[in-house]
Amino acid sequence: MMKQSGLKKAIFALSFLASFSYAAEYDAVKGEMLSLSCVNCHGVDGKSKTAIPSIAGLDKEYLNKTLLEYKNGQREDTFMMQKHTKGFSDAELEQLSYYFSKVK
Repeated sequence: MMKQSGLKKAIFALSFLASFSYAAEYDAVKGEMLSLSCVNCHGVDGKSKTAIPSIAGLDKEYLNKTLLEYKNGQREDTFMMQKHTKGFSDAELEQLSYYFSKVK
């Protein structure tokens, strides 16, 4: 009886911790679809040909942190990133981060 109870507790604990996993599963189609809203400023696949920074190939953790900072008003810019990021859920911003981090 004690062994089953301990096993149940361990399974519950692992399930609970897994629910707090940082990264959502990457969905390439969704990431590409969401990235279309970035094309006007950051260029196709995040490869800017203007003064606006290229975001292709940047680290996904850095991208996600930066996008969340814009969304939460912790980072300012001179254009419209704060306004633009507010239109996305945190999960969508994470998908964008994955997508652009995979662009070579």
